[in-house]
Formats: sequence, structure tokens, C-alpha cells
Amino acid sequence: MENSENIPQVHHAWNKTYMLDIPMIDNQHVKFFALFDKLQDLNQTDDSHEQILEVIKELEKYTNNHFATEEALMRKANAPDYELHVVQHQVFIAKIEDFKIAYSYNNAALLEQMTTFMRKWFLMHISEVDRKYVDPVKKYLNERNTGVA
Repeated sequence: MENSENIPQVHHAWNKTYMLDIPMIDNQHVKFFALFDKLQDLNQTDDSHEQILEVIKELEKYTNNHFATEEALMRKANAPDYELHVVQHQVFIAKIEDFKIAYSYNNAALLEQMTTFMRKWFLMHISEVDRKYVDPVKKYLNERNTGVA
């Protein structure tokens, strides 16, 4: 479940208040913030069209990996609101499809739309919704690691 890639450095949006103290999830969340940073940096460039597509592709890979990890942990830990959490993930995945369509139509507002959506996602989903599964997932991981069932 855990991705062994190096954890990217982030500078714009990340701070320790977003940490859930579940290392595999925190490491993946840092990658989300690194993608957000890339979008922020693109606001400073004139020729960002191809780079936006790269971020969309990276975001799609990220969500496939991260959502699978998060949902598996929640399921195994019998975390509350699992179904609602999955629906929110599906909304994010659908939004990526919207970004792809907007990109194909050369939507001039796409960069701003992506930045706004991702900012709202980490302010609401990561900061609030993800916190609801922390205790049961940490309990599950602790029991798994100590052999207690």
C-alpha cells in the first residue's frame, strides 16, 4: 500500500497541522501538496499549457494510489463514514475527468479552477474529513504491528 518513492519537498501550502500521524497517509498527502505547489508555480509562467497536463496526469496517478490506500485502511479498521468517504473520493476522480476535458478545450481558466479545487480539497477533506478515520486506523495499525487482534 505504501509508495516507496521519495517524498517531495513542498513549500506553499503544507504545514504540520495537516499531518494525521499515520506515516503512509502523511507521506502521500505531502505528495498532494507538492502537486498543488506545482500548480502554484505555474501561475508564474506564461507557457504552462503542457505542464498543466503533466499535473493532471500526476494527480490522476496520485488519486489512484492514495485513495486505494486510504480506503483499504479504513475498511480494515472499520472506520466510520466509509461510504461517504468513498463518495468524496469519487467526486475528486470525476473532477480530474473534468480537468482533462477542460484541458482538451484549452480552457483558459483551467489553472485557476484546478488551484481552487485542490485548495478546497486540502482545507476540507484532508483537514476535516480524513481526521475522522485517524483513531480507528491508528488502532488497527497498532494491533496489526503488535499482533493483537
